[in-house]
Amino acid sequence: MQKNPVNGVNSTIKFIEENSHSKLIINQVNEEIGLFYINLVEYEAIRKNVRLNYRERFLENTTNDLFIDNKIDLYISNNKKDIEKYLNSNNKSIIFTDYKNFKTYSKSVLSVNGYNYIGDIKYYITKILNINNLELIDYCINSPYLMFSEVSKYLINKSNYVKENKIKESYNSILEIRKELFKIKRNQGSPKEIYLNLKKEVMYKKLNFLVF
Repeated sequence: MQKNPVNGVNSTIKFIEENSHSKLIINQVNEEIGLFYINLVEYEAIRKNVRLNYRERFLENTTNDLFIDNKIDLYISNNKKDIEKYLNSNNKSIIFTDYKNFKTYSKSVLSVNGYNYIGDIKYYITKILNINNLELIDYCINSPYLMFSEVSKYLINKSNYVKENKIKESYNSILEIRKELFKIKRNQGSPKEIYLNLKKEVMYKKLNFLVF
């Protein structure tokens, strides 16, 4: 049997579904690329029935068996002291950080370099999702934070799929909505808050550029 190549996608999926590593550090590069990897983690966690804890600050896991609850802490920080708290803890954690911290810790823990996002997007779409639409791939490379919503659109209407023209103002608004959603999750917001945020994005798309 042919082994899967080592890349950011396979490293992330393996981390979520297996217990061979307890820490994963991701160089998010910028907010757009970082949101692609956050969405990747969220999507795969749902598929594997793994609960994500969105953390604003470090909280020690008091459970003796760190895998018994099937949960992962998701944390974003460029603060070296905070990162080291997670790396030295019992928590199974995914840490998003800048390249400087990534370079410092990537040799000692499982790591994903966001600068390789183009290859990861191509691999995920073609190998994991088995989609070979060049327009879709090109769109997702240029707008990585919208990859999963665009893939959903493609799957709904494969035969008539046309990628959206990139309107900077619209895309910046959606990026802000996505960032707001992550903050709500990180602050343990209510299901109603999450629903209203998701509804806001759906309505914005309908009103601005998602016309099938």
